[in-house]
Amino acid sequence: MSAALRNGSVPSQDTLQKIIAGIFTDDAQTKQQYLSIIGLLYQVGINVGIGAGAFLVFVFLRPKNQRVYGRRYKALQNDEGLFEWVAPLWRADERFLLDTVDLDSVFFLRFMKLGMWLMGIFGFLGMCIIVPVNFSNGNNENVTGNLKEFALLWITLYHITNLNVFALHVVAAYVFTAIFFYFIVREYKHYARAKQDYFASPQYLRKLQSRTIMVSRLPPDLQSDNALHSFIASRSSGTMPTQVSIARKIGELQELVDKHEQSVRKLEQVLSKYLAGDYQSKPRPKIKVAGAQVDAIEHYTLEIESLESTINQARLETETFKATSIGFVSYASPQMAHDALRSLKSVGPAMVSMAPHPKDIIWSNAQMPKSKRLSRLWMARLISVVICFIAFWPVAALTFIGSAVNIQILWRNTTDFFTRHNTLTTIWQNTFSPLILALYYIMMPHIFRAISRYQGISTHTAVERSVLKNMYVFYFLSNLIVFTLIGVIVNAVLDKTSFKETMSDLAHNFVQSLNQKAQFWTAYVSLKMLNAMLEFAQLISLSLIFIKRYTRNLTPRELRDLTKPPDFDYSPVYSLYLWVFTISMFYSVYSPIALPFAFLDYVLAYWVYKYAIMYVYQTRHDTAGAMWRNVIDRMIASMVIFQVYLICCLK
Repeated sequence: MSAALRNGSVPSQDTLQKIIAGIFTDDAQTKQQYLSIIGLLYQVGINVGIGAGAFLVFVFLRPKNQRVYGRRYKALQNDEGLFEWVAPLWRADERFLLDTVDLDSVFFLRFMKLGMWLMGIFGFLGMCIIVPVNFSNGNNENVTGNLKEFALLWITLYHITNLNVFALHVVAAYVFTAIFFYFIVREYKHYARAKQDYFASPQYLRKLQSRTIMVSRLPPDLQSDNALHSFIASRSSGTMPTQVSIARKIGELQELVDKHEQSVRKLEQVLSKYLAGDYQSKPRPKIKVAGAQVDAIEHYTLEIESLESTINQARLETETFKATSIGFVSYASPQMAHDALRSLKSVGPAMVSMAPHPKDIIWSNAQMPKSKRLSRLWMARLISVVICFIAFWPVAALTFIGSAVNIQILWRNTTDFFTRHNTLTTIWQNTFSPLILALYYIMMPHIFRAISRYQGISTHTAVERSVLKNMYVFYFLSNLIVFTLIGVIVNAVLDKTSFKETMSDLAHNFVQSLNQKAQFWTAYVSLKMLNAMLEFAQLISLSLIFIKRYTRNLTPRELRDLTKPPDFDYSPVYSLYLWVFTISMFYSVYSPIALPFAFLDYVLAYWVYKYAIMYVYQTRHDTAGAMWRNVIDRMIASMVIFQVYLICCLK
């Protein structure tokens, strides 16, 4: 502790500058450039210990908690063995998964397997060839056999003093790129075959939306069934539709249906409490209505009957509902629908596409005028860019202030408290920053989801694809580019470097700062192994179900809703493991030690999410792998980023 703090004096200007640098620069990340092998293994060991604990929680709780760990696949509902799930999980091949889950889940697992293969091959080549070359061609005078002092920096490209060996790194980059594109081509061929099989499957052919076209942006003169039928028939090359329907604004009908649902649930709750135990000796339940106590069962029963009568009357008047600018055109077969779609693509003024699932449509956005949608698109892009540039600073500030040492700098009267409570100080130091970062990354998908809805995207599945794209850009810009670049600039300002000198050295200092972060990102990649193991334990779902089930009288409907398979949130998981792939490839030649940890990340994620997809989660709306193409595009972008960074390093 500094003398200034012990004496209770005001922090010096130098101390305040360190505080500013700690908040607005990447000082905490660059300090890890001196991380030793033992230091890294300590971090890995802690993560492995926590992950093993989560796995044991899963193993021992799963047999008696199938409402949590076996919500989807009922074959495990009656098994009592600790490891009965292993054999079905191991035997489940792609054909089995296609028959039991959906194409989106299959493509998701193939992405995990693709990352596993690529990181495994790259990791083997990097550790067996590049790492020995990096170490043996540097200045090793100060290297000792003490692993606590063996810095990871010594096995990076930075350590090399013999510049002639850089040719090996160039060759390695070409080899990595060739292997990558070999696997990508192979995956695209499989993707095409799988899509063809899916479109020919009875599962797809039975769907109404497989032979239905959605027509949007209809002008007023086409907003009737007959007018739209005539318009489509005259422009679809002789392919006649079997049914044409204009979507209509249902007024207060949806509100009435929602009220009916609420009243039914309230009646069920009242009955559940009343009928529990010896109900004949209980008084009838009462509720207060307009200041008077009335019989709750009778009140809700009459309310439900009244709402049902109103709803039925409203449904008889659907023809009087105002037409919207959206219509649906159905054909006798999917082939006829696709033929009609191709012939209508270039015909104005309406916009046509294959119809999504009705519950997938965001109706308010689907009816949004083109001009409003365009203006919101650019506004959403602006907001997303601003978030990428500023979102990390509040978290960095909270993380910095959360350090016990920094708290004592800012609030000097806390020094005695932290000195007396060493255990509490240690817990605070080790939990506050990870908790803030965890909450931060949990929050970001919800923010980008709200931005995408505001933008005017017309389906929930398209919103999720937008979230994936935004999250990937956010990870890359916020974590790697913006934070590093602004850190370089702030350090230059604090060092009182001239503007001209700052700008002339900006590119060099930027790349140098990225190099210094290699060990930090290696530790980060090793930490991601823990994510998959915590997913195994399902601790949040387990806690919520336990609390709600044993602290409330749940109705059968509430119990069913509580334990039904939750929707799998593809976009945050995809974006996280895309970021692991990007950062691992980024340093794959400069510091290959991150690659084995990335390989383990993908191995664990593949098996954990395979179990979760088979037994826990469901896909809200199957898009036949629409998100997979976005994922592969970003993997290709990662390879381009890797090439650019390596060129800058070697230059």
